[in-house]
Amino acid sequence: MKTLFGLGCLAGLAMQAPAVAQAPPDTRETQLETAERARAAGDYAQARETLESLLAENPDNPDLLRRLAAVSAAQGDLDRAQAQIDRALALAPEDLDIQVARGNILFWRGDIKAAQRQADAISAVAPDYPELDALSAKLAAPEQAEGLRVTALTVGGGVSDIAFDNRDGETWSLQNASLGLALSRETGASLAVEREERAATDIRLAARVDRRFGRGSAYISGSVVPNADFRESWSIGTGGEIALGERTSALIDIRYADYRDRNVFAVQPALRYAFDDAATVTVRAINLFGGGEDYRLGGSLRADYRPQGRVGGFVVLASYPDVEADGVRQLRSVATGLLVPLGDRFTLTTVGAYEDRKDSYRRLSGTLVLGFRFGP
Repeated sequence: MKTLFGLGCLAGLAMQAPAVAQAPPDTRETQLETAERARAAGDYAQARETLESLLAENPDNPDLLRRLAAVSAAQGDLDRAQAQIDRALALAPEDLDIQVARGNILFWRGDIKAAQRQADAISAVAPDYPELDALSAKLAAPEQAEGLRVTALTVGGGVSDIAFDNRDGETWSLQNASLGLALSRETGASLAVEREERAATDIRLAARVDRRFGRGSAYISGSVVPNADFRESWSIGTGGEIALGERTSALIDIRYADYRDRNVFAVQPALRYAFDDAATVTVRAINLFGGGEDYRLGGSLRADYRPQGRVGGFVVLASYPDVEADGVRQLRSVATGLLVPLGDRFTLTTVGAYEDRKDSYRRLSGTLVLGFRFGP
């Protein structure tokens, strides 16, 4: 009986075996194919999710890091791409696929000399290696990406309903436009004009220059308001951002502004954390000196969700010392916005905000901004 029972069990298992074989597990190769198809189709979020799940099981796999760096670069996050490809190279310094990928990322970051050194290192070992010719051709003609060119244009406007404690309310309006420029691979600039109409009208002209370096960036800015009524007469600023890790960045903004018979100096350090490619949160401290007042402290908390090619948004909560020509007032505000892509080049941004400026006014505002990107 034992023998017959055992044979019966074996027969039963044999009959079940084909059913099991029909549902093969999701192998590593299948997941890699899924990630590559998603990347080719522009679904970078899916490609990243798949690769990060594989890396969670094997965090020191240089090929997975190379693929993830390619996704980061495609999304425009070149700082993260650089960190990932450098880690891959440290794990597999002889891997020529990783070296080619690193050369391309360095080229996209504008570090032409380092990219050329990487290409030379590949050529010394394998001068006929696939894709080396394409990298060398880009390095041989860097001037094609140099020079002044327009990169973006935005136009917008908004309306604010203003309430006062001791007098009738008012309606204020705002119109603005800005132009983005590329000065070189590493340097960009923007020019902006803003017109705000209250009881009087102020027109603010501003400019900013940004430069990328290594794993960070820095900027200088300035503004002027001819015949200012409630805005600053002029201001200058500087600041920057540097990556502290793969997901954390430190930021600093410093600004000096002149308001009629007073001036202020503001220092705003911040930390930004990226949960993934789309979601970030930024915590900022706002330190204000001058303005006829003692030192004042404020802060803000901002959460952003900006997926590639899909609807995104942001929320900002803030309480900080606000400066206008009438002096320094503590301002509490909440704002939320929606970013809607209207194709490959256009983006529509809508913003709603509420502000309570102590001993001054309360503002409820809505703003629309249309942005257009030139080139890839």
